[in-house]
Amino acid sequence: MSQTPAPQKKILLTHLDWNLQRLDEVLKQGNTDYFKSAALQRFGHTYTMAIKSIRGFEESKGDIEEFNDEQCIERAKENGWTENPPQWQEMIADFRRINQKPDKQETEAVYQKLPQYQQAFKKLYSHLKNLI
Repeated sequence: MSQTPAPQKKILLTHLDWNLQRLDEVLKQGNTDYFKSAALQRFGHTYTMAIKSIRGFEESKGDIEEFNDEQCIERAKENGWTENPPQWQEMIADFRRINQKPDKQETEAVYQKLPQYQQAFKKLYSHLKNLI
């Protein structure tokens, strides 16, 4: 398998950065149901872009596109791109939870974790950006 070219990696990072900025913006908004819903939706987009970025940067080392999210995070940890794997495992579970129409209590619990998840995404972004 060929390595992902640097321009494609830059595109991945541009999209991840854009999603991080939008997540930051919505987390600074009010605590209304509307903004909580928007923040959870933005979390989902940012999470998806983070996984795509890991796959794009790891592509040359094997068939990572067939890896599930847990395996992607494990690879990122092995490469020193992520920290605190238990938090990432919780993030994976919360991402799946919000995509299954959670009740209000579950939604609120995930929403409260978003600032921590945002920091984990930022650390991943920073590590990947240093590779280009």
